Amino acid sequence: MQQKKKNSKAYVIAFLVIGVALAGYSLIFPFYRWQHFLIGIGVALLLGRIVFIMAQGLDVSKEAPAQQQQEIPKTGDAAVDSLVEKGQEMLREIRHENELIPDEKLSAQMEQLDDVANRIFHTVAEHPGKAPQIRRFMDYYLPTTLKMLQGYRKMDERQVSGTEADATRSQIRQAMDVVLKAFDKQLHALYQDDMLDLSTDIDVMEAMLKQDGLVESGLKGDK
Repeated sequence: MQQKKKNSKAYVIAFLVIGVALAGYSLIFPFYRWQHFLIGIGVALLLGRIVFIMAQGLDVSKEAPAQQQQEIPKTGDAAVDSLVEKGQEMLREIRHENELIPDEKLSAQMEQLDDVANRIFHTVAEHPGKAPQIRRFMDYYLPTTLKMLQGYRKMDERQVSGTEADATRSQIRQAMDVVLKAFDKQLHALYQDDMLDLSTDIDVMEAMLKQDGLVESGLKGDK
């Protein structure tokens, strides 16, 4: 499906180039004889072919953002590295399923999910001690998301229709909204302790600054 979309865009661009090239050639070299007409068509088709090949090579697929994802560094902890790699493998499968599903709304949801999940894995790689916090995320939420996408894709491939099939597709789309919110909360939870520590540091510094008479109002602003 993705390749067909890419080819369609390439054909449209190529036809436009052929038309423009033919018109431009006719202005420079008027078609006085039929040989001139053949030469003009030949030049236009050659340019169109070149542009078509170039357009096919342009990266317009949904995988482009995923390929630009920054590589997650190794932590040196075999268990954490294995956990992160397992998660990355599931994300690769999710991206693959996303490529095969033509639903634009669902695809947009999957791209957001991919971004949040990658930030979760980057956070764990930077702070291996946080790995236990994503166990349920790894053991249930991510695999279940992949399973739902696979089910959606199979229904589309097999052209399953009917009221029940439409209801299932709708439920999956709605479920993805819930999953996205859950992934955001998981990322927030990983930083919860850090935010509490920072808040405590601010409170302590505020008290010390007031005690030393260096400030009148607090760092957070007195109400």
